[in-house]
Amino acid sequence: MALVPRLALFLLLGLLAGPLAAVPAWRVSAPGAPGEVLLVGSVHLLRASHLPLPATIEAAYAAADRLVMELDPAELEPAATAAALERVGIDTPGRRSRELFGATGWRELEALARDAGVDPAALAGLEPWFAAVSLYTGALAAAGFDPALGVDHQLGLRAMRDGRPAAGLETLEQQLGIFKALPEETQRDLLRKTLEELDIVAVETDRLVTAWRDTDLAALALTLEEDFRGYPALRARLVEERNAAWTPQVAALLQQPGTSLVVVGALHLVGPAGLPEQLRRRGYLVVPFQAGVSARAR
Repeated sequence: MALVPRLALFLLLGLLAGPLAAVPAWRVSAPGAPGEVLLVGSVHLLRASHLPLPATIEAAYAAADRLVMELDPAELEPAATAAALERVGIDTPGRRSRELFGATGWRELEALARDAGVDPAALAGLEPWFAAVSLYTGALAAAGFDPALGVDHQLGLRAMRDGRPAAGLETLEQQLGIFKALPEETQRDLLRKTLEELDIVAVETDRLVTAWRDTDLAALALTLEEDFRGYPALRARLVEERNAAWTPQVAALLQQPGTSLVVVGALHLVGPAGLPEQLRRRGYLVVPFQAGVSARAR
């Protein structure tokens, strides 16, 4: 079964959650550059039972002079999130779910929603992409996954507490805009498939996270390849274009003295389009990073 709709949400929102035993992580450097980058795969939602954070993340944070994540920590605050949603728009007239599905399609979606235990009225006034995001994150929350416990939120709060500089590779408005710009057919498929698979969201997330937990990069890359097969435009939009935009930003950090910790969703770090391989192709030295191995003297 093609998992593209669910994997699209998984990628964009970084919903990697599960037991924390190992973390994909690399050290990036260049001859003569005054700085280095620690590139770490992120887990954005966690259960309380998954804490504390693993040693690799703790070691990377301890070595870092600055923190760079997908989003600036300030954008993770509820008020900032609400403002971004308002700017992007989640209920634009003519683009709401009930309107985009048409009479026949909406009746079919109503049946799917009821089968999934969802009130169709709660979806009718939302654009399909946002309805799907809400359903997906709600299902994970019901399974005990909490963004407030995630790696990004924890490190962002810690950086603010420690007075450590923190920044983002993109804005929340840009992230949301990726979904909003998806073709209408893709958005309808996203919502339809999310409803069909709502009861297995947590199970499938745990399955995907097993590969992450074991640092099985080949398995993660295979998941990307198989689940986006037949959807090259969607893969380009969600994976390749974002990684390409982030690569020069990560490389530029090498010109800053000291150590920069870059934390992104782990699925952005695998395969030929992943950040480690992109940086290698630019001639940078990219090697595994492990807790207990001293960072370069600063």
